[in-house]
Amino acid sequence: MTKRIIIFLTSLIFLTGAFLNAQASKTLVVYFSWSGNTRAAAEYVREILNTDIFEIIPANRYPSDYSAMLSQYRREKERDTFPRLANNIDISQYDTIILGYPNWGSDLPFVVKSFLSANNFSGKRIAPLCTHGGGGFARSINSIRELCPNATILEGFSVNGREARNSKNNLQNWLNRVL
Repeated sequence: MTKRIIIFLTSLIFLTGAFLNAQASKTLVVYFSWSGNTRAAAEYVREILNTDIFEIIPANRYPSDYSAMLSQYRREKERDTFPRLANNIDISQYDTIILGYPNWGSDLPFVVKSFLSANNFSGKRIAPLCTHGGGGFARSINSIRELCPNATILEGFSVNGREARNSKNNLQNWLNRVL
């Protein structure tokens, strides 16, 4: 009987510790989406983790027309300028950031670079979530490392944009591995 009580109490202490650790670690889903593919994947992650979510919005929104959006992106790239943000969030209360973005020109969109530059990611864990048209992460992980040198970059998840809306199970498996 005493042995069972000790085992029960030990298990209770272990479970309480695990619960408190989960509560102490806070995750935020941050994303930028032009076409809606990254938004769909980010919403799945928010739903799976039951956590906060934040959409990166540029002060001057990208046009809905693909050719016009591409022209705006090319101007940003030629000038190597980060667009102003319409919004921001205090990330100090979060330990882990799931960073959702599309692969634009084999890299992060400049508005995502603006967000990373505008915030202090020291000591944070960043899990990249990239949607793409066939190029995977390309240079985006290196850009995150350059812009957030004091953050820990976790294993990322990339998905073709056409498959993003059907990726919930794969996202769940990825989150189970990295978090």
